[in-house]
Amino acid sequence: MLDNIHRTSYKVRISDADQNGTLKCNALLQMLQEAATEHATILGVDFKALKPLNLGWAVSKFVIDVKRLPQWGERINVTTWASDKERVATYREFVVTDSSGTELVSARSQWVLFDTRERKIAKMEKIQDWSRLENKYANASNFEPLKQPKTTTSSAICAARNDDIDLNMHVNNAVYLIWAAESLPQNFTSVPKQIRINFLEEVMPHTNVEVLCHIDGKNSYHTLINMNTNRECARINIFWQ
Repeated sequence: MLDNIHRTSYKVRISDADQNGTLKCNALLQMLQEAATEHATILGVDFKALKPLNLGWAVSKFVIDVKRLPQWGERINVTTWASDKERVATYREFVVTDSSGTELVSARSQWVLFDTRERKIAKMEKIQDWSRLENKYANASNFEPLKQPKTTTSSAICAARNDDIDLNMHVNNAVYLIWAAESLPQNFTSVPKQIRINFLEEVMPHTNVEVLCHIDGKNSYHTLINMNTNRECARINIFWQ
């Protein structure tokens, strides 16, 4: 019988940690993605199963609530499950705990089925009914519209490297958080309380992305602009502790 809920564990590697030994936000996103991929494999809808159909998964939204980020060498447990499904999207939940079972992070995400040949969203009916839904949410956060920077406090121009490209042949979602961090002022040091991300348009290899950042108190608002198309490819709101 297929499991509705998937549980896995990871150890925070030295390459996952920042200069203070704390798990980096992009590394956290990679761990959540890995847990989702493991569960997709169990459910029979992973990359290998979808590739012959010219399909793949792409995350479109993330809401991540942070109580504490783990430290280098710490072992964490990740629990994930699919909570809901619509015509063109499915929703996945995550809870991260430490070795004692104390909750560190909870996250909600929206994923779409992606036509890798046509480079556009596909309907869920393209695959068989794979879903094993748990009708509960990781936290009370919703997917409300994100604020766009009103003015620019700081900015950065980032390049999509070959190393940033994933199996769907576009920039992996975790890279967008690296780019957002690059746009923060140089003396900005804080720990996030909540991260909200909307992925709006895929970024292809060798693309330059301009990241505009506005700081408002303990909040930072980021918009990422594809400089090839001059269109917004992502919007990120971060609320800091």
